[in-house]
Amino acid sequence: MNTLYLFIDESGNFDFSPNGTRFFVLTVLSATSPFEIGSPLLRLRYDLLPNYACGPRMEEHGFFHASEDLQEVRNHVFSIISRLDHPMRVDSIIAQKNKANPKLHNQPLEFYKILAEALLKYAFNRAVWHDYDHVVVVFSSLFDRKKRGILKQAFKSLIKQYAKVSYALYFHDSKFEFCNQAADYFGWAIYRKWESNDYRSYSLVQHLIKSEFGIFEKGGREFYEYKK
Repeated sequence: MNTLYLFIDESGNFDFSPNGTRFFVLTVLSATSPFEIGSPLLRLRYDLLPNYACGPRMEEHGFFHASEDLQEVRNHVFSIISRLDHPMRVDSIIAQKNKANPKLHNQPLEFYKILAEALLKYAFNRAVWHDYDHVVVVFSSLFDRKKRGILKQAFKSLIKQYAKVSYALYFHDSKFEFCNQAADYFGWAIYRKWESNDYRSYSLVQHLIKSEFGIFEKGGREFYEYKK
């Protein structure tokens, strides 16, 4: 069985104002052997448990989360995922929020649907081109009920276009899904690059990041200014 696994996570918020994040990012980690990603992260987790080396956040929650982990923990995780050498890739959809049509500012779920459909369509096209038999899509459990509804709707719509390949969609608790934790780390590195011009983490994993598509880049108009 030739199966492609897609692990999807998000970065940024839905605040369409000068106070919100400048960008919203959806990231997909594609892999054919997900256990090759999960195994070294599981080993790291156990290596960090003695003497509370994982830090207070990990102590309480028990899984890796880039935005909240200690920098020392981040260093360990990025060291591992940057050295992954089995077939995999990372792709992102990047939205500069102040370039989005103002109609979408009060309809964040419609905005989300546009990004989700673009990411899923891209991933599904790749699956067909590479003759996969099955595609398994795993979203982080952080996606709320409304977002899940949008993703399921977009997912079912795209299945009709790519009926030659069998698909399965899951929402897994990130505590137990190390590949989602890896996707979170990749997404965080991409987000920090775009949001804060911070390349420290991005430079470590750049060789695994195959595309960053600015979905509103062609639009020259900005509908509000961000705080400096």
